[in-house]
Amino acid sequence: MTTTDLPRPLRALAHRDFRQFFVGGLVSSVGTNMQIAALAWVVQRETGSALRTTLIAFVGVVPLLILGPAGGVLADRFARRRLLVVTNAVMMLLAVALWIAWERYHAGYTALFVLSLLSGVVVALQTPAWQSLPAELVPPTDLSNAITLNSTQFNVARALGPMTAGIAIARYGAGTAFGLNALSYVVVIGALVRMSAAPAVAPMTAEGTFERWRAGLRYVRSQRGLVVAIGVHSVFALVGAPIVQLVPDLAQSSLHIDAAAYGLLLGALGIGAIGAAIVHGATDERGRASSALRIGLALATFGLAGLALAPSLPWAIAAMIVFGAAYLVIVATDHGAIQRLSDDAHRGRVTSVWLMTFGLCFPTGVVTMGWLADRVGVRWVLAGDAAIMAMVLVAVSVRRLLPAIDA
Repeated sequence: MTTTDLPRPLRALAHRDFRQFFVGGLVSSVGTNMQIAALAWVVQRETGSALRTTLIAFVGVVPLLILGPAGGVLADRFARRRLLVVTNAVMMLLAVALWIAWERYHAGYTALFVLSLLSGVVVALQTPAWQSLPAELVPPTDLSNAITLNSTQFNVARALGPMTAGIAIARYGAGTAFGLNALSYVVVIGALVRMSAAPAVAPMTAEGTFERWRAGLRYVRSQRGLVVAIGVHSVFALVGAPIVQLVPDLAQSSLHIDAAAYGLLLGALGIGAIGAAIVHGATDERGRASSALRIGLALATFGLAGLALAPSLPWAIAAMIVFGAAYLVIVATDHGAIQRLSDDAHRGRVTSVWLMTFGLCFPTGVVTMGWLADRVGVRWVLAGDAAIMAMVLVAVSVRRLLPAIDA
């Protein structure tokens, strides 16, 4: 199979190793999103607190801030594929533990909190390697498309995972979603093992972890495009991305819908992302990254405003589709710029800087919005987020910051 045998948005799938990576990642991401949706639903149902629900998401992400340097150094120091096999095996064990804890003991909030925290620790150590691996699996000419497809599989999973979880919760209970997530890791580990290319290993150096991390940080600061891409994504992580964790509150307190409809609403995020991915994949080398990012910020503003004002489920689904498209465009464009502007020797550490800012901003946004939603209502929080995103769009446009990522 060659790149000319596939439509332009899918051309990176012509490479066997990347195809294995894509399929394995998709199955695992569907399982992960099933677990995330099921956790949010049961915590909201059991506690009735938006803050407690968002805290589960908080502890799953905040380790990125603390362990980001270690994850980045690991990704640049060891064979990334082998590192991913080990970390995914640990994630599978934690998923099995969650399934057993819920099915057999009907685990309380504390147990769910601790297992989410442990999973977040492993994710922090493996994500820089995961996000950096596509550069080893495709030639430079197809790297942008590979990054878009990698972002797409995450967002396809955002559609399929919650929808499947909603059906599973309604018919069989949340434990089914937890068990299916554990099984999904078998597929991704198998895909990583079956790859044919020799894993890349960084050369031995005398530098310690801290020195290597500082060198990576200096590298980021030396390139304005990297600073802009990471900065814009940080703002989106603080203001935009956390609204996903408010969906259970919106579904139960404002829209008054059941678990199946909740899965459909959350899955609409992925539907929007899939549509955006098709367009983005077909135009990723024909337009400017700065223009794509500007469009993404505008879509995020409209999606958030639509959710704040949605009078019924169909209107909320439409708004989530728009926001899902924005999510894909912003993340894929920023990630593409970060990978494109990084050399391979620093790629893992640059990626970890990006993930560390996410690990700071996303949990901060999640907890703040959960706290506010309990006090002023989820719709007012969504309206405020829309206003902030609109101001960010105006600010980056007036100051002409975005063209730096076109270098």
